[in-house]
Amino acid sequence: MPADTNAMPEREALVRFAKRVSHDLNNFSTIVRAYSELLLADLSESDPMRRDVAEIHEAADATVRYLQRVTHFARAGSMRRMPTSVDDGISNALTALATEHSDRPVHVTLGGGRIHADAGWWRDVVLELLRNAHDAAPAGSAIVIRSAVQEALVIVEVEDEGGGIPAELRPTITEPFVTSKQGVRGAGIGLAIVAAFVHTLGGSLQFDRIGGDGSTLRTCARLVLPADVATD
Repeated sequence: MPADTNAMPEREALVRFAKRVSHDLNNFSTIVRAYSELLLADLSESDPMRRDVAEIHEAADATVRYLQRVTHFARAGSMRRMPTSVDDGISNALTALATEHSDRPVHVTLGGGRIHADAGWWRDVVLELLRNAHDAAPAGSAIVIRSAVQEALVIVEVEDEGGGIPAELRPTITEPFVTSKQGVRGAGIGLAIVAAFVHTLGGSLQFDRIGGDGSTLRTCARLVLPADVATD
């Protein structure tokens, strides 16, 4: 079911909220993370307090990383725009995914093309889609990612063998803080980052279920973006 990335209800209010709170909360969490690191350095492996302090540090670190992603979302509209290689961004995102999940097989087909966007933003958007696919996919199953140029458009698709987006979440899945995941720290902002990027470029994002008739059902996230005029 397509996600309407051109109709972002209350987007401006969410952006203002993200900018206002993320800076202060990041400062508080950074202090907790720094002091818990100092405590961990002083505690021996056998100290009964070490486990509790390590949990505090892990939570503070996750909060800092989450707030960085919220800030990233808030800045989508002001990102730099330049000719950017689609396939370079995919390759860089795959490298990052491999450092996080080295056991996840990924099948890649690259078709070239450029978009008019920030290269770092583009890598992060692809990485968000890959992470989302990894979280949804059964252990050991492969993620598929491919790019192609069709006339004045760049098409990027990411497929996984997960169960897809629950029907009740489909209308709002790209809004901030909406997630189908349970117990996952930092969930609910990844697809909002992707949607903000797509909205800024004037593209589209949709999620479909494909396969069947004896083949494995797969979830496909499909990005359609305007190709840069410099595209070969």
